[in-house]
Amino acid sequence: MQTKSSREVSLNFFNVALMYVGAIMGAGFASGRELWQFMGLFGAKGIIGTVFVAICFVVLGFMTSYIARTKNTNDFSIIITPPGYPKLRKCVSVFMSVMLFSVLITMSAAGGALLHQNYGISRVFGGVIICFFVVITVLGDFERVSHVFKYIMPVLFAIAVITSIVIIFSNFGDLGYHQKAEPAAMAPNWALAALLYISYNLLAMIPMISSSSIHAKNEKHALWGSALGGLMVGALALVIILALQTDMSFADVNDMPMLAYAQLISKPVGLIYSIILFVAIYSAATSNFYGFTTKIPHGPKKSKIVILSACAAFGLGLLGFKNVVAYMFSAEGYLGFVIIALLIANFICTYKEKRGAKAMQQSMKRGKESSYFADFPGHSRFDYPEFIIRVTGGAGGEALLIMGSEKTALYDTGMACFSDNLIHNLEVVLNQEGRTLDYVLASHTHYDHIGALPYVIRKWPNIIVCGNEKASRVFKSRTALETMRTLGENAKKTYGIDNVEITTDGMRIDRIAKDGEQIPLGDRTVTVIESKGHTDCSLAYYILPEKVLISCESTGLLRGPDRISTAPLKSIDESIASAKRLKDMDYECLIIPHYGVCPYDYRYDFFDDYIKEQLEEKKLIEDGIAAGLTEDEILEEHKKRYWTEERSRIGRMKSMPALLSGSSKINNYYNLTESFTLTDLPR
Repeated sequence: MQTKSSREVSLNFFNVALMYVGAIMGAGFASGRELWQFMGLFGAKGIIGTVFVAICFVVLGFMTSYIARTKNTNDFSIIITPPGYPKLRKCVSVFMSVMLFSVLITMSAAGGALLHQNYGISRVFGGVIICFFVVITVLGDFERVSHVFKYIMPVLFAIAVITSIVIIFSNFGDLGYHQKAEPAAMAPNWALAALLYISYNLLAMIPMISSSSIHAKNEKHALWGSALGGLMVGALALVIILALQTDMSFADVNDMPMLAYAQLISKPVGLIYSIILFVAIYSAATSNFYGFTTKIPHGPKKSKIVILSACAAFGLGLLGFKNVVAYMFSAEGYLGFVIIALLIANFICTYKEKRGAKAMQQSMKRGKESSYFADFPGHSRFDYPEFIIRVTGGAGGEALLIMGSEKTALYDTGMACFSDNLIHNLEVVLNQEGRTLDYVLASHTHYDHIGALPYVIRKWPNIIVCGNEKASRVFKSRTALETMRTLGENAKKTYGIDNVEITTDGMRIDRIAKDGEQIPLGDRTVTVIESKGHTDCSLAYYILPEKVLISCESTGLLRGPDRISTAPLKSIDESIASAKRLKDMDYECLIIPHYGVCPYDYRYDFFDDYIKEQLEEKKLIEDGIAAGLTEDEILEEHKKRYWTEERSRIGRMKSMPALLSGSSKINNYYNLTESFTLTDLPR
C-alpha cells in the first residue's frame, strides 16, 4: 500500500537541521534587518541577547521535535496545546494558521521590494515569482519541500557566513553615517527584544520542525537534528550581527544592511547576495505556507484552496514590506509568548506521559517493547476530529468522548484496571466544558472495551448505556460476568496495577440500540450500525454532519502499512459482509478500534485489504478441510502463516481459527491459553 501520506521521506540529523534553518532564514534574517533591530543595535548586550536566542532555539527546537515524535504528528495545534483543552487547541489552531499565512504576505511584499529597490522591477513581479514557486513547492507535499531545503540551504548558509566574515575583516573606513541607533518602541531593551525575536520566530519554526522530525530516520536524528538546527541559526545570527556592528550607523540607516555591505565589497558580491536574499525569502515563505496548508484537509479541493490562499497573500503583500514588518513582527512576538508557555507545558505533559508509558510497558513483563502498531509516516493515528476527545485510560480499546452541542457520548470505556485514569480524563474534559456525561456507546461486550463501565456508571449514575439486544443478554449472564471479572483480574496482574478492585457489578444496557437507530447529541447525530462477525453484539457508529465512521473489530484491526489483523470470532462471512457494508458508506474520517484514525488516503482501501486478507484465511481453512486435515492441523497451518512472535508478546489471539465439526460455516474462537486474552465470552 503506497499512499501520498505514506511516502518514504527519510531525513538525517543534518537534513532536519537545514529544515530548521530554512524556516527561520527569511528576508528579515538574511538581510540583517531583523537581527539588527532586535539584537545588533544594542551593542555588547545584543551579543548576549544573541547567545541567549541561540540557546532558546536549541531548547525549543528539541522540545518541538520530542512532542512531534512522541505523538507522531505535525499538527501544530497538537504540538503546542497540552492535552485536555479542546477549545484552547482550536484557538491555537486558528491563531497559528493566521500567523503562518501572514508570513507569505510578508515574503511576497519582501520579494517585490527587493527586486524594485535593486533593479527597478515592479513590486508586482517579485511578489508573483515568490507566490508562484511557493505554491508549486507546497503542492508537492513534504517530499518536495524537503528536497528543496536539502539542496538550497547549505548554499545559502555558507554564502551568508562567508559574506559576514569578509565584512568583519574588511576596512571600509568612515562610511559617513554618525547617527545613534534607537530601539523600536515595542522592543526598548535587549532582553525584551531577544524574547520577542524568539517568540515570533517560534511560530515559523514549529510546523517545519514537527514535519521534519516525524520524517527523520529515527528519534535520535530528529532530536539531535533539531538541536543542531537551533545551534546553526544562533551561530549564523551571531556572525551576521558581528558584521553589522562594524559600523552601527551604516547598519541602522539601511533597510537591508547585509545587502548594503555586500554591495560595498563589490558589485558581483552584491548581486550574489541579492540572489541569496531572494532565495531566503522563498525558503521562509515555503516553510511557513507549508505549515499553513497542513491544516487544510486532504481532498480534491485542497489544491484550489492553496492557490486561492496564495493569491490572497500576494494581494495583501502589495501593501508594502516596510509596513508589514514594522507592526506585525513585534505584535506576533508578544502573542507568541503564550505559544512558548503552552509549548513548554505540553512538553512537560508529553514527557511525563511517555515516561509513564515506558513504566507500564516494563510492568507488562513482555521482555521487549511491543511494536504491534506501526506508524504511517507523516500520520498521527491519535489525531481525532476536534469534537472527538481521546480519554483512554490505558491499554485495551480506545475510549473516545464525542462532544455535541447538547449531549456527550463516551464510545467504549477500556479495561477495568485503568478505570481511575479514564475517570480522571473524563472529569478534566467535562469540567472544563461545564458538561456531564450523557451516553455510553458500547462497541461490544469484551472486557478490554467495556470493562470499566461499572466505574463510569458509579461516577455518572444517570448515563444511558447503549448496546444491542445480545449485549443486554451478555450483561445479564452470571457466567459471562464472571469470565469478564477473571480476565480483568488477569490484566490487572499483567500490568502491575494494585489500586483498583475489579468488579462487574452494575453492568447494564439501558437503551437497546437497533440497526439504523439515531442518537441525537444536538448539532450531531450518531447512527447505530450492526456489524456482526467479531461478536453478535458488535456495533459501528456513524456521526453526522462530519461523516465520521467508527468501525468495529468485525471489520479488522489496522496495525500499520500493509498490516491488518482479522478478528471474526463468530463468522468470517458475516465479518466480510460487515466490511462491505461499512465501505459503501459516505465517510470522510475512518476510526478503527485499537488503532485510531485511519490515514485519509487509505480510508476506503482498508476495507478492501481486510476482505482480501479474510478471504485468504477462509480459503486456507477450506483447503485444509478438503485435504482431510484435522482441526488441530488446520490451526497449526494457520499459525505458521499468520502468527508472529510480536503478536505473542502482545498476549492476544493465541489460538487460531477453527471449524465447527460437521459444518461448512467458518467460525473462529480464542482459547484462554494466556493470562491476557480476549475470550470465552458469549458471542
